[in-house]
Amino acid sequence: MLSDIYQSFLDKEYVPEGRPSHYPVPDREGLLFYIQRNQNINTVVYELNQSAEGLINLNSPMHVYWIKYNENMKEVELNFIQNKLAYGYTFEVINAFLVEFKFVSYEKRFFIERMNEKFRVITKINGQNSVLSNIYVYAEEFAVFPDVKFVEFYGTDLDTGKDVFEKIII
Repeated sequence: MLSDIYQSFLDKEYVPEGRPSHYPVPDREGLLFYIQRNQNINTVVYELNQSAEGLINLNSPMHVYWIKYNENMKEVELNFIQNKLAYGYTFEVINAFLVEFKFVSYEKRFFIERMNEKFRVITKINGQNSVLSNIYVYAEEFAVFPDVKFVEFYGTDLDTGKDVFEKIII
C-alpha cells in the first residue's frame, strides 16, 4: 500500500511554487510590464518608447532591458541571444495608438494600447481581456538553454478591475 502511494507520487510531475513574494517590483516611468525568473531577482523590464509627441515610437515601441537587482540595480541591455531567442519581440503597427507585438519565444499576441492618455499592454489572461502587469518564468538550467517548466501571467481584468492570474505548465 505505501509503495503504491510512493509510486503515485513519483509518477506525478513536480510543479514548484510560483513567483516568490519577496521579489522586487520595478518602479519605472513608462513601465508596461516586467518578467522575473526563478534563477534570481534580476528583472527584465519592458518600457514604452515614446515619440516627442507622446505617442508610441513606431520604429521601436518598447525598450527592453535588465534591472540587475543583485548588482545595485544596474541597468543592462539584453544581449544578442536574449533578444533573439528569449525576451525580444516582433511587432506590427496598427495605428499611432495601437501596436501588436509577440515575444520571440512565445507566439501569442499582445497589444500596446493607448487609453485615457496612458499606454498599457492588453492580452488574454485566463480567458479574460486583461492589462498585463508581470510574468514569472520557472525554468531548470541543465544545458545551454533553460528548460521552462511553467509561466505565470499576472494582470487586471479590463471589465471588472479584479486581479487575474494564469499558470501555463509547459
